[in-house]
Amino acid sequence: MGEGSKGCRVCADAIRCGLLRYAMDNAAYHAHPAVSKSHLDLVAKSPLHYWARYIDLKRELPEPTPAMRIGTALHTLVLEQDQFEERYITAPQVDRRTKAGKEAWAEFEAEAGDRELIAADDRAQISRMAEAVWAHPAAAVLLHWEGKAETTHMWTDPATGLACKCRPDWLTNDGRLIVDLKTTEDASPAGFRKSIGAFRYHVQSSWYLDGVQAATGNRPEQFLFVCVEKKPPYAVAVYAAAPVIVTIGAETAARDLDVLATCKQAGAWPGYSDQIEPISLPGWMMPRPDGSMQQPPEIETY
Repeated sequence: MGEGSKGCRVCADAIRCGLLRYAMDNAAYHAHPAVSKSHLDLVAKSPLHYWARYIDLKRELPEPTPAMRIGTALHTLVLEQDQFEERYITAPQVDRRTKAGKEAWAEFEAEAGDRELIAADDRAQISRMAEAVWAHPAAAVLLHWEGKAETTHMWTDPATGLACKCRPDWLTNDGRLIVDLKTTEDASPAGFRKSIGAFRYHVQSSWYLDGVQAATGNRPEQFLFVCVEKKPPYAVAVYAAAPVIVTIGAETAARDLDVLATCKQAGAWPGYSDQIEPISLPGWMMPRPDGSMQQPPEIETY
């Protein structure tokens, strides 16, 4: 914790002034109870889903999926390259059914220590994705801009009084730019627009811009997505969030925060409707005015 803090108390002044920047590692950040964009995603699904994930005393923490592990490793390799070998180690390809294989694996585990194991195939995929990002002219400029990776920012939402947090992938030292690295199935404009809607990246853009401003007093000029596809040819695209993305994201985040504050105050965490509700087809299945049918969306999964 920064100088001027007393003990372990996270005081409101420290949060408002951004004194907690750079002071948390990733594990501490995720363990901190302040509201993040991921919290808001669950509130939007239903307050009951938020309660089950963050409040239920009998909850079981979800294990990261293989895709999430690859994404985290890629972030480290691209944004914190000097720390990659300290955090990860590539597993050898040995036959652990044999005596020699078992011995080799035991030696490897002893060498690995606390580092996370990565399969050789996954390591190769991560390396090719990282090389594709570095080879992209615009992405290379952004990620070579002097800055810091994974900085923690905390603040108090003035409308609800809720403690909030964000952790940008890359924030330039001059405070002008936030860069977010995304893995995706489709980095084309049409494909990534679908991802923005599916994964609420519009909320993320406003949450980070507003959060950095609240914590530091300086509002970054732009939120940028560096998108890399997860399969060959590992195509890369860089997109700047349009003002409408940020505006709608901020409005959505404000509604989510209001719902969360109301639920906390009432101690009530509703799920879906208690009533019988009518249901119809999704919009893309409805015929256009000329009678033609729309194409179904291709939504990627993590």
